[in-house]
Amino acid sequence: NLVADELALRMEGIEGVRDIAVSRGPERPELRIIPDQEKMSAFGLNANTVSQAIRYRVEGMTASLYREDGDEYDVVVRHKEEFRQSVSHVENIAVPNPAGQMVRVKEFAEVKEFFAPPNIERKNRIRYLTVSSGLHERSLGDVTADIQAELDEMDLPDGVFVEFGGQIEDQQEAFADLGLLLILSIFLVYVVMAAQFESFRTPFIIMMAVPFAFSGVMIALFLTGTELSVISLIGGIILVGIVVKNSIVLVDFTNLMSARGLSVVQSVITAGKSRLRPVLMTTLTTLLAMIPMVLSSGEGAEIWAPMAIAVIGGLTFSTLVTLVFVPVVYVLFGVQKVKKEKKQVEQQL
Repeated sequence: NLVADELALRMEGIEGVRDIAVSRGPERPELRIIPDQEKMSAFGLNANTVSQAIRYRVEGMTASLYREDGDEYDVVVRHKEEFRQSVSHVENIAVPNPAGQMVRVKEFAEVKEFFAPPNIERKNRIRYLTVSSGLHERSLGDVTADIQAELDEMDLPDGVFVEFGGQIEDQQEAFADLGLLLILSIFLVYVVMAAQFESFRTPFIIMMAVPFAFSGVMIALFLTGTELSVISLIGGIILVGIVVKNSIVLVDFTNLMSARGLSVVQSVITAGKSRLRPVLMTTLTTLLAMIPMVLSSGEGAEIWAPMAIAVIGGLTFSTLVTLVFVPVVYVLFGVQKVKKEKKQVEQQL
């Protein structure tokens, strides 16, 4: 409990943290009756008899019911309040033994005062308590980093460890799930394109724009002062299917020109001139559709705005890469393919 109180005190100095609460309240005093087994045996007493006698005299025993005008009242029998207010009063409680004798508690037990927690929480058989707080005008990641810095400065006793839960745990699990989803989406997009183009090289060229899309996401989030969140990461995953669209349009037309007998460089130049307008049109329609989501100030706008910012930044950056970097990669692969085919022809001759 001391560790939790110290952490709560340190958290009060962290910006953006408010409504700090510890799940366990302050310790409360209690009396413990520690019996002497030998003395209890000598008097013919046992723990059950002693505990019931003390409970009946302090807490009370429902002896009967009193009925009046259709109402029932419990008749509780116990010591008067002035005879159950101190340790000496508890020590003088008389307990009957099987021989009919009245034996006082102090004759066979010791009464001590202790301080005990009001409640004990357990998880997986491990005692724990929770230090919780709310957020105010700061991101969850920044506050978590500050709390971790405070924990690093604390000297935790042996057997005491700290784990983050609540929204922090949910966010970490969500990032892990979305990371797996991202890998799966990239794999599926590659497999579909490989089946459509009947080539492993062409889908690789097309997907060169995907890493740069995530660079655009980071740049957009940085310029707008937006934190990377689950929603913005969802926008990044959506980009995997969007950014390859422009590359497919460009590469497919380049393959068509190459099949008609043009050289690799000439095919790329022709495709760039012919497909520039469709690429810009599809990109602008998507970007313009996302702008209202960014500028909206209605209810829930702050939740979905990061996704729109991620899509706008990633799509803008990836489009530039599609128009410049993808053709360059296509030429490099095309030149290597031409050299390989030329070498095979020379070997046959």
